[in-house]
Amino acid sequence: MLFEGSHRDIGPSLESIGAAFAIFEMKSADGAAVLASANTLFEEVSARPVAECVGRALSEFVPRYVEKPIRECLLRCLKEQSPQEDELVVEREGSSRWWRLVASPVVPTLAGQGPRVISTLIEITEKKLLQQELEVTRQRFEAVVQTAYDGVVSIDEKQTIKLMNESAKYIFGVIGENVVGSNLSRFIPQRFRVKHPDYVASFRNSSVDARPMESRVPVRGLRADGSEFPIEVTISKIRVGSEIEMTAVIRDISERVRLIEELSRAASNDPLTGAFNRRHGLAALKSELARCTRFGHSISVVMIDLDHFKQINDSYGHACGDSVLKTVVETVGGTLRETDILCRWGGEEFLILLPETSAEEALSFAERARQALVAQPVAGCDEQAVAVTASFGVAALVDKATTPEQLIGRADKALYRAKEEGRNRVVLDR
Repeated sequence: MLFEGSHRDIGPSLESIGAAFAIFEMKSADGAAVLASANTLFEEVSARPVAECVGRALSEFVPRYVEKPIRECLLRCLKEQSPQEDELVVEREGSSRWWRLVASPVVPTLAGQGPRVISTLIEITEKKLLQQELEVTRQRFEAVVQTAYDGVVSIDEKQTIKLMNESAKYIFGVIGENVVGSNLSRFIPQRFRVKHPDYVASFRNSSVDARPMESRVPVRGLRADGSEFPIEVTISKIRVGSEIEMTAVIRDISERVRLIEELSRAASNDPLTGAFNRRHGLAALKSELARCTRFGHSISVVMIDLDHFKQINDSYGHACGDSVLKTVVETVGGTLRETDILCRWGGEEFLILLPETSAEEALSFAERARQALVAQPVAGCDEQAVAVTASFGVAALVDKATTPEQLIGRADKALYRAKEEGRNRVVLDR
């Protein structure tokens, strides 16, 4: 038989095999593997002519780091009496080559012959190099994703989370938790969950591969503690095997939104009292006056000036004066409707816009506000309660051609009449 004779008998037949092929005879006494025969392709592993290796122990013609895994695979093959596989790496002239070793046992029939194992060695260097390149690419991708400042989340069509980097876990408050396999809905506020699967399906079937999420309404995220926060999201499609997944790059913009709100307040609000400032009040008046003129609606304005405010500052100090201004805004603001606008016009003067309000209604409102101020003395000024009163001037729109400046001027004239008539009163410009 092919695997019973000597190398002279069977060697030529092995040359027809298109891979490195060797037959080893196992010496039970010392467990050595002796080369019985091989084809010339085996020289890629032995680095020596086959003729020099036949009849010699494997350890005599290959390095120890190669001999050991081959011998162990051959012995395992004999012990299990079944085919065994292993991988070898051979270092030669500064480069590495990988081989897949497949060993199969042979039952000897010749008397005095030890057990034999046939071995096929298939070079897999190109495959191993490709695997190494893929592993480097995978590690690079994972490092980029995991160290990214922004959150990265990938989901499938059912919104099942396939990947969530550390930044995303930090953003959503799930550091240390394995969220892969859970549903994305847990990070979406309840009111947005019903429609979100439709958004996912729509994007998956769209012709674009990446886009920012629409911002017709603010995009909101839901943290693990139940708190909502504003986020900025860019989504893209990636193909994983035969499936399409959606990946979102998420940025927590809470700080940006807070800063914008602060800048907006600084641009439109008085920093001391929190009421709107003069610029915002004038812009609002122009807008409301134009609307009321167009649709024939009524609008009134009220000018307020605190009585004897200079005396309060002189007697109790400016800190007390600041407390008075804050109290006035709080007290008068408590009498306003949601549509009314209170602004600090300058110093101790305030302007109130009353949309959809007639002269008589505005007069009634101003009187309620005046009485509220009288009933609310300011505490904490040298441990005394300081009485605060104010004079009110009211003007209502009567002519469609009236400008904001003219309407304010009429209210201002009414205000000075209130002061001339003794202060702490309301006067309507007629």
